[in-house]
Amino acid sequence: MVVACCERATRAGVRRGIPAAQARAAFPVGAVRLEEAAPRRDRAALDALAVWAHQFSPTVAPDPPDGLLLDVTGCERVFRGEDRLLGLVQERCRAKGLRARGAIAPSFGCAWAVARFGKEALTVVAEQEERHALKPLPVRALRVDDDAVEALAEVGITRIGELFDLPRAVLPSRFGADLLFRLDQALARAIETIEPVRPITPPSAERVFDGPTTNLEAVGWCVRMLLDELGAELLHRESGARRLDLTLGRSDMEPARLMVSMSRPNRDARHLWSLIEPRLARTHMGFGIDRVAIVASRLGRLEHTQATHLHERQGVSESEAARLGAELTDTMANRFGPIRVVQAMLVASHIPERAAAWRVVGSVARPSVARFSEPCGDSRLGEPYHQDSRLGEPCHPETNHPDRPPVLLDRPEPIDVIALTPDGPVAQARWRGEDHPVTACLGPERIAPEWWRDAQPTRDYFRIQTEGGQWLWLFRELETGRWFVQGGW
Repeated sequence: MVVACCERATRAGVRRGIPAAQARAAFPVGAVRLEEAAPRRDRAALDALAVWAHQFSPTVAPDPPDGLLLDVTGCERVFRGEDRLLGLVQERCRAKGLRARGAIAPSFGCAWAVARFGKEALTVVAEQEERHALKPLPVRALRVDDDAVEALAEVGITRIGELFDLPRAVLPSRFGADLLFRLDQALARAIETIEPVRPITPPSAERVFDGPTTNLEAVGWCVRMLLDELGAELLHRESGARRLDLTLGRSDMEPARLMVSMSRPNRDARHLWSLIEPRLARTHMGFGIDRVAIVASRLGRLEHTQATHLHERQGVSESEAARLGAELTDTMANRFGPIRVVQAMLVASHIPERAAAWRVVGSVARPSVARFSEPCGDSRLGEPYHQDSRLGEPCHPETNHPDRPPVLLDRPEPIDVIALTPDGPVAQARWRGEDHPVTACLGPERIAPEWWRDAQPTRDYFRIQTEGGQWLWLFRELETGRWFVQGGW
């Protein structure tokens, strides 16, 4: 069942509550994208957005499923007016890829109603103007349940302005007490409180010197002492640091700020010091350092693990090996730059060029698909064989090698093919300006496109061996009839 849809889907007739198959039928094949609803993930994202919104107000509360409530009393002075504040919120949301509507009003109820049901995307309601702003809005804007809305509709009341003409005494008895309470909240006659999000203060440690010093050894000793204190605090929180921000206050210059990141949560003071020490040695101290502060700005959970077992074999345990590997990765990333250290990972895709990707080590973002491939002019594809040193004999797709070639081109290259029939097998090929008589041909293997992505041709793959002994991986596009080289052995 559809629980939410975008604006384009709404214009096409998709509504909440209809079957997903019916929603898919409203669009051409491959033109609709469906995702499984994840309420917990959405709530976590909304909570994170509430923390982000603290730049506009110290009091921010999530309003599930897709709203935020901010108490901006007095904040308009900082942003030079409520109009500028509201416009800045929308601009920052747009920069994050979010389409937002907003309203500032004397009460949360009025702001909620105008933001969600008003004509304008941004509205500022002045004091004593709540009734005028609420009059044209539907009754549902008062945040009442569906039963009250249906009961009011039966007597012809669909707008809030029509409620104002009714005697207050008859509203609770006929439509429930909640209707009158919500109306008073919207008109700022009843108190409404919110439960704001309280950001967790990150662990930190700080020392202020009696006077500035240029003694690097003394500054380093202080940093190591602060790392020990930070490690104790992280141990208490059962967490490890994913990122450390070190601030060095300089007496005659702006503070020097150093940042180190880890691929896995870590609270080992020795390892953290090994990452900070090279950068600290290169820091310009000016006329002296008078303050040192360390903040663990990004944390990760560290599970309790048993270091050794009674019958564990001699050697490094699996957890210890993982820790040592992560420390090596952290050292390289902080020496060479985080974007220069990547790790390989598989992608859930049956399209060959999308089946693997590179991800920056320690990155929490979704990896971009980057193929494991050799350059288009790879000389290995021009050799008769690719020797496998483990086997001591040429690789062969039928015997000692998997179905997928070890070398993929960055982009499939066109190839001219003479086939016995339009669907194969291949008898002769011309590639990179040379003719290649074919001595063996295996296939076809059909790989269909991913329907949830843009429409792509269906491919039939063949493995061919040329007279020189080279094995190539070819495919034919069913819709166009064109042939391409994808890779080789």
